[in-house]
Amino acid sequence: MLVSIIAGKQMAEEIKKALADAGDVVFEHIGRLDSESVKEIFYSASRVSADVLIVDLDVFSGKEIVSALQGFRIARPNTRVIVIAPERKPGDEIISSIVGLGIYDIAGEEKESSWSETIKTILLSPPATYAQAARWHTGQFLNASTQSRERVIIEERPAGIVTIAVSATAHGIGCTHTALSMASFLARLGHSAAVIEDSQRPVFSFLCSVLKSKEGKVEGSCAVHGIDIFPLNESENNGNWNYDMLLKKIKAGQYEYVVRDLGVLDSARKREMYRADIAFVVASTARWRWHEIIDRIDSEFNVIFSLALQSDVEEISFYAGIKGTALPYCPNPFAKENDSVLLKLLAPVLPSRRKRRTLFGVF
Repeated sequence: MLVSIIAGKQMAEEIKKALADAGDVVFEHIGRLDSESVKEIFYSASRVSADVLIVDLDVFSGKEIVSALQGFRIARPNTRVIVIAPERKPGDEIISSIVGLGIYDIAGEEKESSWSETIKTILLSPPATYAQAARWHTGQFLNASTQSRERVIIEERPAGIVTIAVSATAHGIGCTHTALSMASFLARLGHSAAVIEDSQRPVFSFLCSVLKSKEGKVEGSCAVHGIDIFPLNESENNGNWNYDMLLKKIKAGQYEYVVRDLGVLDSARKREMYRADIAFVVASTARWRWHEIIDRIDSEFNVIFSLALQSDVEEISFYAGIKGTALPYCPNPFAKENDSVLLKLLAPVLPSRRKRRTLFGVF
């Protein structure tokens, strides 16, 4: 079971305790939300393919939760929504409006209750029906007659699954580390991402074992820090690309982004780079390795220099006629220290957003 959480810190801990071995958290926001950020968080949650969304009403300060949930229900009609409503009583206009959206799993208990047990019971039970939620429903709907000027976010995004290829000029430079960093960054943005291993020195099976990963969304994948990893199985692939062998599973997993770890760049992998929506080559700024960049890298590829000074990157970029980017030292590929750099690198394949005004509130 894949679960998204929007809750306060204490309630989030209770939810995770309830999940235990029953599910994995694929999206979470911890802490209170102001009126400006409510829709942004629900928008991010709607980009994640989860089985259940658990919402703690205590993190919201106003009535924006109703329109945000309405937008979420439109985007994810098959996701079960569970609303945690501490100390709320029948007649509450916000919960009445939520029930009016067809959300019937309402947990209204005292704050001192054993929430982990309550949530676990709900998760193990079939979705509630209107008959079970009718006591909350007064027939009121907060947005029914409200007209307001509001900014609407219009998003333009690439169609289909976006493929990102990552290779390197030599072993040990950081190809796998960079591929994992990109996928982890995309997951933090709320996108469904996977990493597929197609390198000459497979390491993902060992990595999944060390991290004690759980099974991913589809058979053969490992779930690590919100992303699915597909290790290379050389005995089954018979020389074929792992990516090509996994196309059906990629589609079944409904991934928005797939990052390919191609390993050291050669002629065959160069062809695979051109198949991708965007391609990156990881290289070194060491002077005795400049020939690897000049001889191997096409100008169409983006070059990433890990552990490099900006001055060194500018120097080699000038002489090699390439566009290079320095990626600062960050030993943990799942950390967010380099998010600002990754945002610039992946901007061409990320959704672009623009805003306009309208007379009616729209998610």
